[in-house]
Amino acid sequence: MGLKEKLIENKRLNEENQYKVSEQQSEMSYQLGYDDSKQEGIDYAALYDPFVKQYADIQLALQNNTADNPAYARKYIEDIVNSVETIKISLENISSNVEIWTEVVQKAGLMGGVDLMGTPQSRYRCMNVLSGDLKGEMDIKAEDDDINKLAFNVYDDTGFVEKLYLNKLNELSEKQDMFVSIPDVSEENNNFKITNPEIFEQEQGAEEPVLTGGVTETYRKKDAQGEVELKPEDIGNNMVQDFYMVDKELIGNSLPFNIELNKISAGVLGAYQSSDQAIAFNNNILAEVTDYYLKPAKALNKKEQEKFQENYKKWFLETEIGNKFPLGEPRPKNVEQPQEEVVEEQVQEEVVLP
Repeated sequence: MGLKEKLIENKRLNEENQYKVSEQQSEMSYQLGYDDSKQEGIDYAALYDPFVKQYADIQLALQNNTADNPAYARKYIEDIVNSVETIKISLENISSNVEIWTEVVQKAGLMGGVDLMGTPQSRYRCMNVLSGDLKGEMDIKAEDDDINKLAFNVYDDTGFVEKLYLNKLNELSEKQDMFVSIPDVSEENNNFKITNPEIFEQEQGAEEPVLTGGVTETYRKKDAQGEVELKPEDIGNNMVQDFYMVDKELIGNSLPFNIELNKISAGVLGAYQSSDQAIAFNNNILAEVTDYYLKPAKALNKKEQEKFQENYKKWFLETEIGNKFPLGEPRPKNVEQPQEEVVEEQVQEEVVLP
C-alpha cells in the first residue's frame, strides 16, 4: 500500500470512529432509563498506596539515620511529592485539549480542523474517550513501579486504546496540542486579494475594500486583437450572459503573487517547531489539487519545503481564483449586440485645370 492509500485508509478509520460517536449520541434519547456515564473515575488510591508506605519508610529511615543512601532517599520522596503536581498539570493539559476537540472535529479535514489523514486512529479514539464523546475509561499506572514513569491508560468499549506518559504529555503541551490541526490561512489569503487591487477587482465607491470576485482587465484573457475575450453562455429563461476568462498564467507569473504567497506559505512552514501542521495542510488541502502527499511525523527538508511553497501557489490559482466571471448584464437570446455605426468619409479630390 502506497503513502496516499495509507493516508486515505487512516482517514477512513478516523471517520468510522467519528460515526461511532454519532451513533452513541443518537442512542441517548432512547436510553433515558440507563446509566449514561461514559467514564469511570481514576483510582488514585490504588496508584499511591504502595508509594505512601515507601514514603513513610524512607522518612523514618532518614530520621533515624539508617538510610543506605540519604541523598537518593531524599530525592525519591521529593519525586513522590512532585508526582502530585505532575498529575495535576497533565489533567489540566488534557482538559485544555478536550475544550477545543469538538470544534476541530466539526472542521475535520478542513482548514482549522483536525488532521484526519495524519492523526493516528489510536489518538483519535483516545481524544473521543477523553472528551466524553465515546464510552471508555482511564486509569493511571507507575510503569516498572517508578513514580517518575506515570502513565494514563485509555480504554474504550472495545479495549485498550492508548498509553499516555505524563512527562511526555506535559512536555508536548508546552509546544502544541495532543493532536495535529490543519492551519487556517483563509484570512491571509483574503488579505492578499484585498491589498492587491491591481489584480483583484474591487467594487467602486465602497467605503471599505470589497472584492467583486473577479480580476482587473489586465488579467483577463485577450483575443488576437488584444480585446477582452468574451464567451456568451446560456443561463436559462431565454437569456445569455457574457463571461470573461481569467488569465491565471499571467497572475501566476506576476511579482506580487509570488512574493505574497511565498510569505503566506513560509508562515505555515515556520509557525510551529515541527513540520506536522505543514504536512497536515499539504495532505488535506494542497493534495486535492496536486495529488502529492507527505509522510506525517517527519521533518521537511529544504527541497520539500520549496515544493510545498510551489504547490501552495498551484493550489491557490486552482481553488482561490475563478476561471471565469460575468461581465455586464444578461441579455435575451438571439439579440445581436448593437454595432457601432461606421461612417465612411468621402474625400472629394480637387481637380486643378491646366
